[in-house]
Order: sequence, then C-alpha cells, then structure tokens
Amino acid sequence: MSREFAYVPPHHDSSERYVSDPGPLPGDSVEVTVDLGTEAIGRSWLRTVRDGEQEWVEGKEDGGRLRFQLPCHNNVVNYRFHLETPDGPRWLNGLGLIDYDPGDVHDFRLTTTGQPPAWVGDGVWYQIFPDRFATTGNYRFGDSDGQSEVDGHDVSWVEWSAWDDPVADGPAAMPQLYGGDLDGIIQHLDHIVGLGVKGIYLNPVFPARSNHRYDASTFDRVDPLLGGDEALIRLSKAAHDRGLKIMTDLTLNHTGDRHEWFQAAQADADSDEAAFYYFTDHPGAYEAWLGVSSLPKLDHGSDELRRRYYKGPDSVLGRYLRGPFNMDGWRIDVANMTGRLGSLDMNQDVARQTRATMDDIDPDLWLVGEHFFDASLDAPGDGWHGVMNYAGITRPVVSWLGDFTSLSAFTAGPGQSSRNAVQMARAMDVIRAAMPWSVTKASMSLLASHDTARWRSMAVSDDLALVGFGLLLCLPGTPTFLYGDEVGLTGETSEKARVTMPWDSSKWNKRFLDCYRSMIAVRNNERALQRGGFRWVSITPDAICFMRETADDRLLIRASRGETKPTLVGLVGASRLEPVLNGDAIDVSNGIARLPGDGPDLTIWRLT
Repeated sequence: MSREFAYVPPHHDSSERYVSDPGPLPGDSVEVTVDLGTEAIGRSWLRTVRDGEQEWVEGKEDGGRLRFQLPCHNNVVNYRFHLETPDGPRWLNGLGLIDYDPGDVHDFRLTTTGQPPAWVGDGVWYQIFPDRFATTGNYRFGDSDGQSEVDGHDVSWVEWSAWDDPVADGPAAMPQLYGGDLDGIIQHLDHIVGLGVKGIYLNPVFPARSNHRYDASTFDRVDPLLGGDEALIRLSKAAHDRGLKIMTDLTLNHTGDRHEWFQAAQADADSDEAAFYYFTDHPGAYEAWLGVSSLPKLDHGSDELRRRYYKGPDSVLGRYLRGPFNMDGWRIDVANMTGRLGSLDMNQDVARQTRATMDDIDPDLWLVGEHFFDASLDAPGDGWHGVMNYAGITRPVVSWLGDFTSLSAFTAGPGQSSRNAVQMARAMDVIRAAMPWSVTKASMSLLASHDTARWRSMAVSDDLALVGFGLLLCLPGTPTFLYGDEVGLTGETSEKARVTMPWDSSKWNKRFLDCYRSMIAVRNNERALQRGGFRWVSITPDAICFMRETADDRLLIRASRGETKPTLVGLVGASRLEPVLNGDAIDVSNGIARLPGDGPDLTIWRLT
C-alpha cells in the first residue's frame, strides 16, 4: 500500500491520553508523549518557556511514542516539539506537523492555576429563554389587570402576547412578553430530562424593561414576572432533584438605565454609585454598550462596584451561587467587552476576580464568558473557565453545512463563505490551537443561540441539520443547544429565533426529537466524546474524519454533507471498527480502513 494512504503523522494534544496530569500544580513535572504514527523519528526535543526564556528537553522513544518530562513553573506552560524526520526537521504544535519556525501562539498549553470543574464537558446543556419556554399564566401582571407595578417593579411597559402570536419585528420586539415563567420550566422538566441533557442555562432572570432582561433594574431579586426569588429556588431544587445542573446569566459589562445603581448615580454626582459608570457630562451623558443609552457601561475601577457586584461571597455574583438559590455557575454576557473602554482594559482583572469569588465559594462552579470572536487572549485559563465558542465551532460548522448568509444575523461582515471542509477544519484548528485544552473543554460549543438565527434555519436541509448536531456532540467542548431545536423550531433572525416553545406535540418534527435523544444518549455513554483528545484522520471538501481518544478508548467519527468516494484512512494499532452510531463494522487491514462514502451522514465507530 502506498505511503499516501498508510501515512499517519505524529500527534499530540494536551488531553489525558498524552499528558500524565492535564491539571498540574506550580512546580510539578508531568510526562507528555507524542504518538509517532507511522513516522520514523531521529532525535526529538520538547521546547518550553520558563519565565519568558526557552528551555529544551530531549525525548526518548518508547514503543511508538516519544516521552518527555515537562516542568510546569508558570501559570501558563507553553510547549511544542522539534522532530528530526526523514524529510527534514519539523515542528509539532497545535496546528500539527509544520516545516517552518512558528511563533508561540499555537503552542500546546497547560495551566497551573486550577482546572474547570470535573463535570464540565461531560453533559449536554439546554438553553432556555425564560419568557418563551413555558408559562403557568400565574405572573402575567400589567395592563390587563390594572397593575402598573409589582413588588416595586414597573410593568407598565409590557405588551402581552398570546402564546401562539408571532414574534414582533424591530422596536416592538423588546416589550413583547408571552408570560413564560420559571414554574413553567418546572412543569416541563420531564421533557428536558427525557432529552438526556445534564444542565439548564437560563438567560437573565432579573427585573428589567425588555423580554431579554439584559437591562436589569436590580440584581437584588428575581423578576416577579418570572415568579420571583421563590420560583428560582423551586426550579433550582427541582432541577437538582432530577440530576440537572442549572445556571443563569449576568451582565458584568453594563446595567439597565433604570437600575437602582444608575438612578442613584444620576441623582448625585458625589455618590458611590456615580463612580460605577463612565459619565462624560453628568447626569445625562455617559458611555453605554454600543451606544445604546438604556445600557450604561460599568466602570470596574470602582472598588465599591467590585465589592457589591462580584468580589466575595456576599456580592451579587456570590449570593445566587449559595443557598437557597444554589446556581451551578454563571454565564457572563459580553465578556469580551467587559472592563474595556478605549485605552482602559480591566477585562482580565474582572475575569480573575470573578473566578476567585467562585473558587472561594465552591471550586466546582462553572464560569463561562460570552465571546463571538477569537477568545484565546481573553481566556488563558485563570479567569473564565471557557467561552461560548462561536469562533471555533459555530462559524466553521455553519460555513460548511449551512447558508452562511444567515450568520449576518449575529456577526456583521463578509466572513468565510467557501463551505469547504478543508477550510472549516483550518478555522477550527487555529482557534483550538491557541487556547489551553482546559479552556476548549470548558467552552460552550454551539450551533446557534438566542443571539443567532435558529440552527434549522441556517442548515441547508433537515439531513444536514442533524449531521451538524451530531458533529456538535462529537467535537471538544460542552455542547449547548437552544430550547426547541430538538423539535425543529426555525427563525431567520435572533428575534425570530426567540419563538415560544410549542407544547402541542403535533407541531413537532418527530424525526428531530428522536435523533436528538439518540445522539445525546450516545454522547452520555462515551467518555471519549466527553473527555477525549482530538485528532484529525481525513479531511476532504465534503467529508471529515477525526478521532476522540482517552487513555483507554478511541472513537472514530465521520461526518459528511453528501455522498463521496470511499476513503482509505490510516489507523495505527487498530484491527476493527465497531459501530457505535450508524454504519457497519469495518475490518482494519495493515493499519488501513476503507470508510464508506455515505452522505449526508454522521457515523461513530470504536477502534478495537
């Protein structure tokens, strides 16, 4: 058989299969290994950096692997490998085997500042936009009953809609409420648990003057339109009783202009609260998120703001992580913009202080930041555990399986419109290779959210939508999907995506529901999909193959967007492929397997 088909390049990633301890402490030394594949290697070295200066460690070959001892002295430990190959010297870094001298940006990385909670990445998360998931009808206060205020909260702005009414466009969308509440979620926990998901992520639950509630008027209580504090406590207990994690959403970047802090700030230029915001001409001119006056931006230079909001267990952030609320983490809205204004940049200070507060309360809590772009510089591993991985998952997958113009619903600009899997894989690689493995694992991987068009609206067809969801469950990260995706809900913009959940099952796409359940079940049963490393096996324009590997298990995944020619792939150390999801068993002869050209399709095999 020719080298073209049999060649398997050397491979390393920072997962447990190749690192003796992926979460070292400062001063530890860990063993890292390189799988040689079919490559013949002469001498080899590990190149790392200590206190800004490079160091070299020579490797030893042992049964098809190179072994190195990596000293871990700094918060972030960069390393890559230099290999003598028959074709000349090569570097091995997060982008693979390369024949030029790289910078450090794509080095492998370990962090010594603490790892994400062990459970992060093991389960699939379900995102709920509270106003649109389910209603008990118990909290529809406002014009219909003559009330303009509930528990001190203004509800005169609300425009109530019936559950089946269409979502409004433009400015009319913001005050439109359908009456979804937290007790409604409790009533439908059977549906959520039946999907096989392990966690619920809620968009904000604080009082506000919009259906999205990112313009909070207070952080001291839960919105009475959702049922108030007691409803969140009930939901937390009910979710935990069913084995579900639960977390909600916080805006460290801004408040609403009706927030009690901002009201106090405008009333008195000498108040503590006045230092919470960036006034350019008190009281009417101030910095706001993207210039939206209803969202005044917070100034994290204020010690008092930090103390009240996220520093210490008695802060706002700490309060909802402790009893009786017992949230399991926070998603931080616009984390990429938080603490940044012009030449001022406190972003990492905010991230690290938020993390420190959560670690002090319970190191088993998850902290994830919203980030639409390359988050590698903002997520070195000692602040946000992970990010919403739009750059490394969403944009690449949609460019391959979807109508890329749909991405304009949440990111302006032309973007990559090739829909070629080779370029998709490259886009994934440059993001994954620039972040510590712990951050990749603890990041939300998603195809869509409340801020995008619906996944089914972006995908070219039902078949490709299901291939994409299966791919999401197989890629590194913490898979997260928006309520209703499992029954085929559509929406061409972020506003239209926030449709109400139809509880009349005759309106559901039953094929989607069955496939979502079965694919989630596979992921729940396969540790390699939850915690395994990542390794490309084959990439062609219309089909990709990759492996997820733990220390004692290897899975091969093939995803295609159409029928292709059968593919020969090199699989060192395997004798047979046993089907885990779809497909048939395949014999491996002399390290080579012939994969079928089915498509659109997603198949998972176990290497035995």
